[in-house]
Amino acid sequence: MKKLIFLMWLLLCVTNTTYAEQQGVFMEFHRKSMPEKNTQVNRAPMRIPMEVIYDSESRKIEVVGTESIEVEVFLFRANGMLEGYSLTLNCEFSVSTPDSYILQIQGDGWYAEGEIRVY
Repeated sequence: MKKLIFLMWLLLCVTNTTYAEQQGVFMEFHRKSMPEKNTQVNRAPMRIPMEVIYDSESRKIEVVGTESIEVEVFLFRANGMLEGYSLTLNCEFSVSTPDSYILQIQGDGWYAEGEIRVY
């Protein structure tokens, strides 16, 4: 019986430490409004082939895209201070201090924002 309890405890400890450290970041996409071209209503959601991943173990934010889209990527702290900048979609940022960060990706006629909390 003691062996069974010990094996269950060991299994619980091993499964508790095997969770993935990477998590996806939800990005909200918005169209930039152009008053002179505001004659149609477009209710379809935007689909941009990209993914934002935060790795809490290495404290890195990775922006990955499959296509070459002309964008600018900004990383701001919660207080509005610019922490990082990139001219390409496929980029990586390192964050060192615990804070709330805002990732903003700007393209031609659209932008996307997401929040990342670093503990």
